[in-house]
Amino acid sequence: MFTKTAEYYDALYHFKDYEEAGNALHALIQHQAPQAASLLDVACGTGKHLAYLHNRYACAGLDLNPELLAVAQKRCLTVPFHHADMTDFQLPETFDVVACLFSSIGYVQTVENLRKAVACFTRHLNPGGLLVIEPWITPENYWIDKITANFVDQPNLKIAWMYTSQLHGLTSVFDINYLVGTAEGVTSFTESHIMGLWTDAEYREAIEAAGVAVNYDPKGLFGRGMYYGTKA
Repeated sequence: MFTKTAEYYDALYHFKDYEEAGNALHALIQHQAPQAASLLDVACGTGKHLAYLHNRYACAGLDLNPELLAVAQKRCLTVPFHHADMTDFQLPETFDVVACLFSSIGYVQTVENLRKAVACFTRHLNPGGLLVIEPWITPENYWIDKITANFVDQPNLKIAWMYTSQLHGLTSVFDINYLVGTAEGVTSFTESHIMGLWTDAEYREAIEAAGVAVNYDPKGLFGRGMYYGTKA
């Protein structure tokens, strides 16, 4: 995943408005679970969502990538972070909100792991708590053999990253090639990102099986849709 690019992650996704996403998530929580006081961000990455949420809720973050967690901890000094797999973690507390954002759920890769992850999320929800999941692309909307190029152009950092979208079975595969320029020189490397492609029905089945009534917002926080609902 982001083992080689953790220090560049925020620059790579400079186009994402985390403040707007945080405000939108807060509005959803206030509408669906207005008494919510605590929040767990699963697959929290570098903690940029939490930067706009930790003053509103008692927050915690969880991620499998220690390099990303190191960045998150520096950003949110008072937030506890946990190094764990989203399909099988066990924290000592439960939360009023559990969120898995920016399509991070796709990294579990299989339908079986999707079900495990959602069940694990729900076990960490208080009764009446709110579950929020931003899905990855569905199979019918996935683009194959599309060439994508992105660029970072900062005074002391230049990055070109490019990949061709591939399909392996029921997973999307991006072998991303990076060219990174800093004052120390120019380096190049590749990271592979493999994410599961699931139908709307498969997302709904996994969430309903965990005991959460499903609602769906086709836009979500970042245009990829959003599943949400409260635990019975």
